[in-house]
Amino acid sequence: MLKLSKTQEECMSHTLTDKAVSLMLELLAIDSPSCHEEHARIDLESRLKELCSTVQIDEKGNLLGRIGATAGHQESPTVLLCCHMDTVPSAVGVKPSIADGILRSDGTTALGADDKAGIAAILVALEHVVSRGMPHGPITVLFTVEEEIGLEGIKALDLAWLGPVDRGYILDARGPVGTAITSAPSKSDAKIIFHGKASHAGFAPEKGISAISLAARAIDRMKLLRIDEVTTANIGTIHGGEVTNVVCDRCEVTLEVRSSTRERVNRHLAHMEFCCIKAVNDFGGSYEFLPIELYPGYRIDPSAKELTEFAGICKRIGIEYRTAPTGGGSDTNILRIKGLPVITLGIGYEGAHTLGEELAIEQLGTLVRLVTALVESEENIT
Repeated sequence: MLKLSKTQEECMSHTLTDKAVSLMLELLAIDSPSCHEEHARIDLESRLKELCSTVQIDEKGNLLGRIGATAGHQESPTVLLCCHMDTVPSAVGVKPSIADGILRSDGTTALGADDKAGIAAILVALEHVVSRGMPHGPITVLFTVEEEIGLEGIKALDLAWLGPVDRGYILDARGPVGTAITSAPSKSDAKIIFHGKASHAGFAPEKGISAISLAARAIDRMKLLRIDEVTTANIGTIHGGEVTNVVCDRCEVTLEVRSSTRERVNRHLAHMEFCCIKAVNDFGGSYEFLPIELYPGYRIDPSAKELTEFAGICKRIGIEYRTAPTGGGSDTNILRIKGLPVITLGIGYEGAHTLGEELAIEQLGTLVRLVTALVESEENIT
């Protein structure tokens, strides 16, 4: 392959960055909150068909594309590139702008760089690799659904349908490009339903048991937010009552707990249930405590092959390699528990899920360069 001069490489890098920005703006214009990814999927299916030999959609709505190896590289490792198509509800109706090299929304919505920055980088990098005939092994592209509501898309994935994966990269974490996530928490949600006793709030309030008071007493006893170095807990919603003149007889609370291990999560859930028991002892009434595990956590040994290979790729193309833990889950949580050697990568955005979410354009360009290196055959990037 023709070797580019430094000036030509810089020009090419600017061109790819511009393409990634343009594509990302197109993707941001397509609303795709969890469970409503259909418009994004239609768009991405069309784009993948221009790059891939086969494109498929499973029953859950996950989108899969395959690019066959170039001649002489059929035995090279199969590389998986994965992002989720859905966004949090606050990233709907995005009005993006670019100022001082930073891509942001207008402040009324989240941006949706989580995870559309990853999708844009994958598509631009693969178009570059394919159009220039760069040597590469087999490539699998997976765009999942319903990641933001508990990794539901990846949970439904049939590994036989996915096929072999020798190296996998999930582009879905905050932090500078070159960051590999080495640990992620286990997470459980829970619903608590407090049952009181209805009574007229003016005529006979003493005959009632307020389910809202039950909930308030229980929550007041709970250890919440930052529990310790590896554990967090949060009350998400409280719903109870319909009118002011009736003692509320039902109040529903939703919560989550995250920690480094399933055992730690379960221990804190037990503490929260004990607080419910104490509240019922104080006021009467009853409760239902309904936990559900959303995903298991993981920790990757620093010497693991998938990390050392990624570190080597970063070094070859001049990107600083970093490792970091995360407090959030990703499709990696499910794929690793199923035995796949995948890692989550930082893709440059900050402030995900907030109105202040932003992405440096320079980071998006670097991400395209990294994805290109992830799929190229080694001898082409040495």
